[in-house]
Amino acid sequence: MARYADVPQFGPLSGVRVVHASISFAGPFTAEIMAEMGADVIWIESIMGPDTARVTGMPAEQDRRNQRTICLNIPSPQGRQIFLDLLKDADIFIEASKGGQYARWGLSDEVLWSVNPKLVIIHISGFGQVGVAEDVARASFDGIAQAYGCLLGQNGFADRAPTPAMPVVADYMTTGYCIFAALAGLYKARRSGKGESVDMAQYEAVLRGQATVMDYLNGSGRLPQRKGNRHPELGGFGSYVCQDEKVIYVELTGREVLQKALPLLGLEYGSALFPEGCENAPFASGAGQVLDAALQAFCAQYPAMEADARLASTGAAASLVVDFPIGVEHPHYRDRQVWNAVPNTKGQVNRGIRPAPLFKRYPCQVWRGLPDIGYDTADILLDLGYDEQAIAQLVADKIVKVN
Repeated sequence: MARYADVPQFGPLSGVRVVHASISFAGPFTAEIMAEMGADVIWIESIMGPDTARVTGMPAEQDRRNQRTICLNIPSPQGRQIFLDLLKDADIFIEASKGGQYARWGLSDEVLWSVNPKLVIIHISGFGQVGVAEDVARASFDGIAQAYGCLLGQNGFADRAPTPAMPVVADYMTTGYCIFAALAGLYKARRSGKGESVDMAQYEAVLRGQATVMDYLNGSGRLPQRKGNRHPELGGFGSYVCQDEKVIYVELTGREVLQKALPLLGLEYGSALFPEGCENAPFASGAGQVLDAALQAFCAQYPAMEADARLASTGAAASLVVDFPIGVEHPHYRDRQVWNAVPNTKGQVNRGIRPAPLFKRYPCQVWRGLPDIGYDTADILLDLGYDEQAIAQLVADKIVKVN
């Protein structure tokens, strides 16, 4: 178990304190990345039930590392006071719930700022904190955000129902925006003395990355089409099966790349189908079909690793479709030390993914695995000034849970 003094100092966010009350993926992963960068992260779990990630097991082991945890009934009068005590010295607070939940508990942004004017507050929800009331109150998970955010309809094959991008793409996209927003808010708060409140709707995180909508908004009337595993207009873009039945994904484009790659495939750059100066192979000209057929024939001659290496040697963008068994043994993964091992609170060692990105001067690290429910409750309360008798009473009153 860990009090504040036990938290190691490392990384670019050393000295930053983050409190989060969120479950599943987006909120906890936002806090997790900050924890790997050296922030002191306190994770509030509800006394009413565990984080859903605990039920599925390993996601929690990967995405709740480096965190101290307190199990607390936030909406109760005593729980509310402990919650506000936690925020007094915090830099960032992250919550994930239906829009307006904390305001309904009487814990609006203004209340939080009354105890900590510099606090940066990150609200994560499916549909935002404001807008059409019925939509703000709706439940959301990853697939719902993809559907509402115009992404799901673009994925899959055109002749069947759309398919969500996996795994939990909307959650992890949301995480990226929340990290940037939190640190931007912190940067400003340290100069202005005033905190910030960020309203991050998951569907908007999904939508924000779709620059293709500009075409439609500005009068073309064109809509993105489901592409399946090949580009709808260009040859040399897509998945190709190799001799060993493994798959490589290829994107052949660019003048210099075609000049080098086409001879490898038995084709001629500067021919009628691939004239000098061409950058790609459209299906409309007939070149796309020829390139696709040649690329498939080429891949069928070689195991995927060899086909991938031969294409890469021409400067082409290509990659073996790496699965976990390949990734675990892949030499590039090994050289970059992608996999790490972290002991959990039971003394078991769990393998996982090392922190990313890599920092040269202030490297990230993993100093702790997933804590059990309520594992640090007593230590966190002691840091807040509660004595052992008061903590015992809070446990008896079911305001907190200790382990």
